[in-house]
Amino acid sequence: MTDPTKDHKRVSAEGRALGATMARLADKACSQLVALDEPDDRCKSCAFTAGTVPNGCLQTQMDVAKAVVENVPFLCHQADRKGWPCHGWYAVRAVINETEKAKGPLLDQVGPCPWDFSPPDAEVA
Repeated sequence: MTDPTKDHKRVSAEGRALGATMARLADKACSQLVALDEPDDRCKSCAFTAGTVPNGCLQTQMDVAKAVVENVPFLCHQADRKGWPCHGWYAVRAVINETEKAKGPLLDQVGPCPWDFSPPDAEVA
């Protein structure tokens, strides 16, 4: 099986459009954290980084959106970080968490996403 972070067949126009929005949010959030002396630790194939395969994959971006809105940890796809929370997700949620202190939970404002998370990819041999 092809490594899903390198499978360019997964990239679509819809995925790139949603991914561009998520990347802009993450870039801004990571910049805010860098200003507080926290490094931007997004991996090289981060779903929150413009131009990566996961950033252009609609299935992944739908999972990203659901994870952000519902405050469910989105885990890193990269082999050496597999199982750890994605830094892009963490940065976006850190900014949202600050906003929620004033406005209440995002989930209360927009409701849960009406789709399920995608099933995990099969392990790459």
